[in-house]
Amino acid sequence: MASSSSDNYRPIFPNDIPVSDRVKDFIASFYAVSDDPSRNEEWVEHFAADAVLVMGDKTARGTEQIRQLREGMWEKVKSRRHKLDKMFPASFGSERKGEEHEYMICGSADFAMKSGEDDVASATWAGRAVLTDVDDGRLKYAFYQVYIHR
Repeated sequence: MASSSSDNYRPIFPNDIPVSDRVKDFIASFYAVSDDPSRNEEWVEHFAADAVLVMGDKTARGTEQIRQLREGMWEKVKSRRHKLDKMFPASFGSERKGEEHEYMICGSADFAMKSGEDDVASATWAGRAVLTDVDDGRLKYAFYQVYIHR
């Protein structure tokens, strides 16, 4: 189910609101990494050191808690494949250091569970994210919350 190409993880972007290629590439990279259980550290690197991650009813703050949440996401799941539908970008300005990009995104995901070959689950989801520029010029999540419906 996992794909090595981040090009398979590009949602539809609005025609009337410009979205930078940096943001588009970040999103595609993040979801490609999300679907590969061997890339936990690379996934964690998509978050700022003080980021907040809310996944369903679980909240993680900072790198170590985010790493633990990520590892827990794979405890019962054998494989996962995100399908990105649409992204809704916004810019509200910020008094924080660096530029921020905020967006909502929606899609679905298929999961194969470790409990059995025929044990496949699907879910629709939406996410709210705030990306921030960090000192080295890369984008990282400052905040990311996922709403899951199974």
